[in-house]
Amino acid sequence: MSNFKKISGFLHDTWLLGWYEIKSKYSRSTLGPFWITLNTLILISGLSIVSYSLFGMPMGKMVPWIGFGIITWNYILTTVDEATTIFLSPILLNIRTTPLKYSLIHIFKNVIIFAHNLLVAIPILIIFKIEINFNTLFIFYGFFILFVNSINFNILVGFLCLRYRDFILVIKNIFYLLFLMTPIFWMPDVLTGLRVLLIDVNILFHLIQTVRQPLLGLPIEKLTFLVSIGFTLFSSFLCFLINKKYMRSYIFWQ
Repeated sequence: MSNFKKISGFLHDTWLLGWYEIKSKYSRSTLGPFWITLNTLILISGLSIVSYSLFGMPMGKMVPWIGFGIITWNYILTTVDEATTIFLSPILLNIRTTPLKYSLIHIFKNVIIFAHNLLVAIPILIIFKIEINFNTLFIFYGFFILFVNSINFNILVGFLCLRYRDFILVIKNIFYLLFLMTPIFWMPDVLTGLRVLLIDVNILFHLIQTVRQPLLGLPIEKLTFLVSIGFTLFSSFLCFLINKKYMRSYIFWQ
């Protein structure tokens, strides 16, 4: 029972700190984090029009696909982008904390913004009459997979970029390329032959699908289950080893 109280207290504290960070960041903004939601809505609209013009797909199929994909992608991209510089903060030189706790503060901040962006999904569900069924419940599986990998990305990418600063720009450029290669604003149906491997081996695509498929009312494919679970277990194990080895010495890399 005491361990449970410690864990719940730890999560409660990091959640509050993440919330306070959002409040301080948007304290002088009228819309606050909803500015990000508005930008997401504009991006979804623009990409839907472009994709409709390029591929001629029905808007009823294209808009939900792009909308749910962009919402999930923005969360992943923001998490990884912040992870590249998260341990470069001078605050860490003045406070006593752990890499995990400091990472969770930023993760919870992004989770709250992610929840704001999910509001965009409501009008999409209503306008395009997407059925809410048993498959929709697997959204909680998708949220869990994203949350665990957020922690892993923060620790692994954060330590890597802190130790080797050149990787900051490398990772940003890689994710820009992955955005173009991942079926976010285009459908997988356009790929034929060996090009299908761009989907099968694309881990980011499978992570996005764990959230997008339930929102579309569709079952998560078996391959996506296997890849998402396998990658999460592997990254969690690697994160545990790296964090255990460098959690006390990483501060000297600043």
